[in-house]
Amino acid sequence: MNKHLTIAILTVSIFFNFYQCKSKETKEIKEVKETIETNPEESELVIEFTKAKEGFLSESLFQVAVSSVLPTEKEREEEAKSIAEQKSLNLLKTYTIPNLSDKGKKELREISKEGKIVNKNVSVGGRYFFLYQIQRPNLKRLVTKDLE
Repeated sequence: MNKHLTIAILTVSIFFNFYQCKSKETKEIKEVKETIETNPEESELVIEFTKAKEGFLSESLFQVAVSSVLPTEKEREEEAKSIAEQKSLNLLKTYTIPNLSDKGKKELREISKEGKIVNKNVSVGGRYFFLYQIQRPNLKRLVTKDLE
């Protein structure tokens, strides 16, 4: 009889432990789902910046999107500006004539540095998003046709 009681207690203990482990797992999965579902506005912000149109928005407005994970606001903005200037330069080059002169390349570098960071401090999950815009009358014509 003692043997049967011991086996029964052992079986119930194993079943109870198994059930507890399964219950914790299910609870953790529910918590993760709730976190994802309760932050839909964050995913919309991520989409807004990752899908932000880059290039010429109009004849006089050019834009690129960048992000930063640096800890302070000043560091993030400096990094974003630096990355945006380089990204702008690379993207602007795709609009110019194939054999751009040294003078034209220099002017293009100067144009890429004329921009300003807009939409500061939009943060999603520790990543900060920025839009960098260059605004100048007839910018598109200048870059596509008037540079030497």
